[in-house]
Amino acid sequence: MESEVKRPRRLALAATLGAVLAVAALTGSLMGCAPSQPAPAADGAATEQEAAGDEAMAGQPVNWTMESDCGTCHTSEAESATDTACPQGVAHEAAGVTCVTCHTDEAVLSEEHAEVTFDDKPATKATVITVDEATCIACHGELSELATKTADSAALTDDKGTTVNPHERPAGAKHEENPATCTDCHNNHSKDLPKDAMKYCAQCHHRGTFECGTCHELRER
Repeated sequence: MESEVKRPRRLALAATLGAVLAVAALTGSLMGCAPSQPAPAADGAATEQEAAGDEAMAGQPVNWTMESDCGTCHTSEAESATDTACPQGVAHEAAGVTCVTCHTDEAVLSEEHAEVTFDDKPATKATVITVDEATCIACHGELSELATKTADSAALTDDKGTTVNPHERPAGAKHEENPATCTDCHNNHSKDLPKDAMKYCAQCHHRGTFECGTCHELRER
């Protein structure tokens, strides 16, 4: 029979052992719930990584070729291909026309892109002509053919109501000395071709009238 002194010691030892086992079990449970993979990076960290990538590309040449994706830099022009407010852009896109289908002057394009780097801002408008009129004619036909199609067009109407066929300019020395080309009036990425054409005419007919000599006659009087 155990003595009265040893019994409390055994009970205390059993209690201590039970507590240790309980703590061990709890620790194992918590470790089992811990994630085995590191937590995904926060949005801020992802943004920092993208910024680091942009910085790494800064100053690097784009090495442009005729096979390059123009839309990477010229985003507004690329958007015109799907913008319903720019019907000619949408029509060309539907017909499978690409940038280099119209912009065919590789020598000029190579020169313009020679020193362009990835951190440069894209040009806001064309600074050189890289669309050859022969390219337009190959698809749309000669001016005489287009004049027949636009005989009833009222796109070019001055402030006095005079209408001119946009593809058949009236005969005159100034017109003959300065023949218009397709790109003078047509911009595939524009949302208002009639306005563009009127701007071209307004270089000479700047008082809202297609009648010749109106300004010079006033000065002489």
